[in-house]
Amino acid sequence: MKQRINLLPPRPKIERDYLRFNYVIWTFTGVLLLCSVISAWIWRDVHQTDEQLQGYVIQLQQQQQALKKLEVLQSQRKPDPALEDYRDQLQQTVLSKQRLSGLLETVQPEHQQGFSQGLLAFSNSTPDKVWLTAFKMTSGSLILDLAGESADTSQIPVFLRQLAQQSFFNKMHFAELKTEKKDDKAYLFNAHGVIAGKTHD
Repeated sequence: MKQRINLLPPRPKIERDYLRFNYVIWTFTGVLLLCSVISAWIWRDVHQTDEQLQGYVIQLQQQQQALKKLEVLQSQRKPDPALEDYRDQLQQTVLSKQRLSGLLETVQPEHQQGFSQGLLAFSNSTPDKVWLTAFKMTSGSLILDLAGESADTSQIPVFLRQLAQQSFFNKMHFAELKTEKKDDKAYLFNAHGVIAGKTHD
């Protein structure tokens, strides 16, 4: 019977010392490379985000500039309040003159001369910002009722005083004056005057 006998000593088991300098260096190098890769990826992502934000900032600035230009154009197209008030005054003045012209055209022939003088007195006595809208005259002791509008209440007494100084309305005495606010730009007024002992039939 054959038996094999190994006379060689067993191979010694090699144990590696991972704390040796070479292993520490390689491990540190690997970790450093991994950190470098991660840092590069993070930097690339942050750089792309910064570029996007910068693009948004530029777009916002452009939109703000466009908005300012639109605001400037809008302010230039906005009408001037002073010009609007002046336009309204001119319209009221033209309307008042048209009413007086209409009264001159519709007056009866036998009374045309007297009424023409009275309407001329109205026209000469009416200051700016005062518009006569209606009047009523009676014969005998002349009674005059006036109605109108004014943008300045201080001009209403001026109108009545100038009217009383006209030859057609000589000795006119206004015994009553009422004013009422129509809106922010106009006042309504009614005046009652009498010329005792004078007729204009």
